[in-house]
This record gives sequence, C-alpha cells and structure tokens, in this order.
Amino acid sequence: MSVKNSSDDLLNWPVALLRIVDPKEAEELSSADWDTLVRNHPDKVVRVSKRRLGMRAGHALMLGPK
Repeated sequence: MSVKNSSDDLLNWPVALLRIVDPKEAEELSSADWDTLVRNHPDKVVRVSKRRLGMRAGHALMLGPK
C-alpha cells in the first residue's frame, strides 16, 4: 500500500483552503485571469450549480503565475 503525499490531497488541507470561491476571488488569489485558469486547469474548476462555477481557495493560491 502506497501513501500519496501530494499537495492535491484534500484530506490534509486546512478547512479554510477547502472553501469554494467565485471566479473573481479566484483571480485575486492566483493573480491570473479566470479564462486562463479554466483553460489551463479545468480539473480544478468546481460546478457549484447549473450556472455557477468556482474554485477551491487552496487551488487558486497554488495556481498563481510561475
């Protein structure tokens, strides 16, 4: 049995980083445009409702410009 030690392991994240933020706040946390985040990291986008998208605060912080 192998243990996955990854920054994407949500079980080890503090509760504050698990919060789902709206696109505007995701842009502020990551310093990247929302379209860029969606294009480059579609696996990190969360569908909150039929018409509303968001992203976990922790993911937005990790996805800042390199």
